[in-house]
Amino acid sequence: MDHIPTTPARALAQPPASARWHPRFDLAGAWLSLACAAHCIALPLLLAFVPAAMMALRSFQHPGHGLMTVLLAMSRWEWLFALLASMLALASTTLGVRRHHQRWPQQLAAVGAILLLAASLYPSLKESLLWHGVATACGGVLLACAHIGNRSALRRR
Repeated sequence: MDHIPTTPARALAQPPASARWHPRFDLAGAWLSLACAAHCIALPLLLAFVPAAMMALRSFQHPGHGLMTVLLAMSRWEWLFALLASMLALASTTLGVRRHHQRWPQQLAAVGAILLLAASLYPSLKESLLWHGVATACGGVLLACAHIGNRSALRRR
């Protein structure tokens, strides 16, 4: 019994580096997707304040001028945010499928990415305020659900 080799703690099998950062990647993606969905749900509510917003944009002395200018500038880059969120979700869930072998998070991410990209790139959908908001909010929620599902499948594995 004296000759049983013992393994030092530092030599124990560590998960690969991708296994350590992947759950954080999914958590960040889920929060960003939920923030995107909340932004798109709040946008129609902000339309109730269009007269005040237009006054803020035209009057440099108005206290909300800076905020309205930032919101207007952000809407021009919406397609880029949708593309980045979609790429993040699809990459994360594809890597997750390789480890946990469950395809449903990837399928959720694909449907969410299609909705999000269609809402930001398809002109007739982009012009309709109601359908643009619905498609973008649903796409953001689906991406968040895909990240959360992928994280939970990785944890169960």
